[in-house]
Amino acid sequence: MGRFVRESEEVINKLKLRKKIPILVGGTGMYLRSLLFGLSEIPEVSSNIKLQVKKWQKEEGTPACWQKLKEVDPEGAEKLHPNDTSRIMRALEVVISSGQPISSFQDNDNSNAQRYPFYGMICDRPRQELYDRINRKTLEMMDQGWIDEVRKLMAQYPENLKPFQSIGYREIIQFLRGELESSDLVPLIQQRTRQYAKRQLTWFRKENHLVWSHPDKKEQILKECMVCLEKIGQNQA
Repeated sequence: MGRFVRESEEVINKLKLRKKIPILVGGTGMYLRSLLFGLSEIPEVSSNIKLQVKKWQKEEGTPACWQKLKEVDPEGAEKLHPNDTSRIMRALEVVISSGQPISSFQDNDNSNAQRYPFYGMICDRPRQELYDRINRKTLEMMDQGWIDEVRKLMAQYPENLKPFQSIGYREIIQFLRGELESSDLVPLIQQRTRQYAKRQLTWFRKENHLVWSHPDKKEQILKECMVCLEKIGQNQA
């Protein structure tokens, strides 16, 4: 995330010198918030604690680490999937080191001044329409050889890589190991993708600088974008 913020700042500053307005497209709320308000000032964690958490993960597995996190930071654990290795380990490191949940440091940063004038737009669909599209997309990806793709990747790379923890990939890996029935595979991926989409929308609804619009309303979107660009131009004048 730090690299994203640094490189984004470089591009933004170059565009400002050319009197251009940067347009950011895509997706992760935490990255956007870090760019707008700065990175969370989380206390440094000692190498001993990092090694201890890494040892737990290696010997007991990620779900066991998630249970440990749930004991000391139940609210933080509920926000994470039990197989999200990197975030679980990071949250454990911080709470063990500081005695405070990682969210306490992230929440404190919400009061920081916004570093750039910003107007954003979310393309949103009615809930059932969104869920139907997710269900169809999952079936399409299966028809296009998703299982074979994962099988080939598993033959080339270790399974503890972060991309293998992504929704869909981790379930297919469970299926290929014989830990998940074929009849449960697609419904489980669809369900977890819907849950993830819901969490994303919940996150963005807490941001008060966003305009919401249906993606099919192209004229409305264009109009809103022009209004946003004019406001930013006025702030930069």
